[in-house]
Amino acid sequence: MSTAFGHLRYGPAGWQRIDLYGPAEPDDGAAPVAETPQAAPVVLVHGGFWRHDRTAQDLEPLAFALAELGHRVAVLEYRPSWDGGAWPGAAEDCRAALHLLGQKDGTWSDAVLVGHSAGAQLLLAALQGQARRARVVLLAPVTDLAEAARLGVGEGAVDVFLAGHLAAGGTHREATPVLAPADAASVTVVSAQEDQAVPAELTRHQLGHWPENGPRLTTVSVPGARHMHLVNPQRPACRTVLELIRSGAATARKEDR
Repeated sequence: MSTAFGHLRYGPAGWQRIDLYGPAEPDDGAAPVAETPQAAPVVLVHGGFWRHDRTAQDLEPLAFALAELGHRVAVLEYRPSWDGGAWPGAAEDCRAALHLLGQKDGTWSDAVLVGHSAGAQLLLAALQGQARRARVVLLAPVTDLAEAARLGVGEGAVDVFLAGHLAAGGTHREATPVLAPADAASVTVVSAQEDQAVPAELTRHQLGHWPENGPRLTTVSVPGARHMHLVNPQRPACRTVLELIRSGAATARKEDR
């Protein structure tokens, strides 16, 4: 059995919150079961093309599924591009949220970090330069903003997200995060073969341009899956995602011992 434990606030805006989930506390006064290697914390960052076509609540079913498996889960909400989250605002939100979690409880520093769609770009931007050695799972990611803009991904969402940055003379490349091995111990990219939101051309480009000196990369392609199937526990594709997250959690815990 799992439950929602409430929220943490990391900023003054209503969007700037962290939704917390986890295994239900025992109601008979017994001590809680000790955390196992398979139950390391998990942080989720939703997509929605930075304009909040999706919100943190869309990942609640995935959070509950992970909690049922014994994980504590934090789902990060952040400002949309139309309400203070335009680059680099939303990425700064995610970095602030990760920092607050680590301050509240040091075990969150060892969490498996999961970004879906445009949430992958925000997660990587929040990690860049932090030397966190994180275990990262990217689900149908949109991370190369130059290529995503060229392909018109999200019906022009990239250029809306970067409007102020571009107007000030910035570039798409500057908003495309590149991690060093010190930032992430490993990155697993999961793509949906029937993805209707992230074109296969973008996925191939991103994987083909993965830096040779970047974190260790693993790729997984899920047959028959569409974009949201990866985060919907009622879909078979999500079972693959849950297994990958648990595998990453177990590996992280093993290395910590």
